[in-house]
Amino acid sequence: MEISLVGGGGHVGLPLGVVLADAGFSVTLIDKDSDRLETIERGELPFSEPGGQPLLESALESGRLSTTTDINETANSDVVFVIIGTPIDEHHNPQMTPLLEVVDDVIDNLSEGQLLVFRSTVYPGTTNIVCDRIESEGYSVGEDIFVSFAPERIAQHNAFEEIVHLPQLIGAPDDASYRRTQAVFDEFVDAGCLRLTPTEAELGKLFTNMWRYLTFAAANEFYLIADSFATHHDVNIHRILEKTGEEYPRFDVPSPGANVGGPCLTKDGWFLVDNIPYNELVSASYQINEGMPAQIVDRMARMSPDPEKISILGMAFKKNSDDTRNSVSFKLRKQLQMKGYNNVVEVEPNIEQFETLEDVEDSDWVILMTPHNGWAVPDKGWLVLGGQYSVQ
Repeated sequence: MEISLVGGGGHVGLPLGVVLADAGFSVTLIDKDSDRLETIERGELPFSEPGGQPLLESALESGRLSTTTDINETANSDVVFVIIGTPIDEHHNPQMTPLLEVVDDVIDNLSEGQLLVFRSTVYPGTTNIVCDRIESEGYSVGEDIFVSFAPERIAQHNAFEEIVHLPQLIGAPDDASYRRTQAVFDEFVDAGCLRLTPTEAELGKLFTNMWRYLTFAAANEFYLIADSFATHHDVNIHRILEKTGEEYPRFDVPSPGANVGGPCLTKDGWFLVDNIPYNELVSASYQINEGMPAQIVDRMARMSPDPEKISILGMAFKKNSDDTRNSVSFKLRKQLQMKGYNNVVEVEPNIEQFETLEDVEDSDWVILMTPHNGWAVPDKGWLVLGGQYSVQ
């Protein structure tokens, strides 16, 4: 079976493509980033993803994995996965135009019997719009062309494990489209497939991401509340959460974190609240998480005024990642500039362009934004905030 992945060079598309090739499918990665595709063809993962390197090398050696920038190659596929980014604009409005333009390109190359599987995070109702566009071209969805929305559910750095072991949501408009999609996933997924309508699956994906984002916001608000008492009392938020939640199932709160960002969590809530009158919960979570840099700077300034040198530890949005997309560390950097602090060291061990730990020496402030493995709390006298650590 021939499978193509539009957006196949990305953090979601590439792991899926490699797993599909490992399962025996003939896979074509389609991506407009030719440099990234060249990196993949050389047998190199273009980003950090544990367990992926040997699988990529094996897929290329087998001849079951190829790349191209030509989207017209979808015409030669039995199955087409669409996995491209779906951003929001500067007003937090979902931008579906890039995805729908790709859909039009795919529709131009349709052939009877093809299965289209959409894996991008989309505005609810998008799959139904796609079905309408296909039928406007004279095809019958569920008879001539098969369509489903099967959202990615992986977390970065767990992609190759979770693709195989997590159950798959399949939003299908008809029985035939569901069966066709399920048959593909059954070839490489150990867990089962769970059927929903397309819009239910679209909402389920958004709910999943927003639930995580809301819980992080609650943890960060707890941090700020505890910190307000710490001026006059012996209070440590991490001790509170650890002891209060110990062997108590109804208080499962994540650790507070200064860097709650990334390409999904930051934006996905705005897909949900675009048309509802009461969106305060999602809006407040965004304000809390995105407002942490300002809280950090104000706290540090009270504790140690007039720093000559400041260091930020971790520019990636996630622990042990090399992905800086929507990292709150850059918002912290901007906050520091706005306050007139210009001697700032940015340390990110997973990306060459940034400075190193040696450059942190003699810093007045050290702000731990992304707690990568192997990083210890700096020596006494350096101020640290973020990750699992409190200010020392």
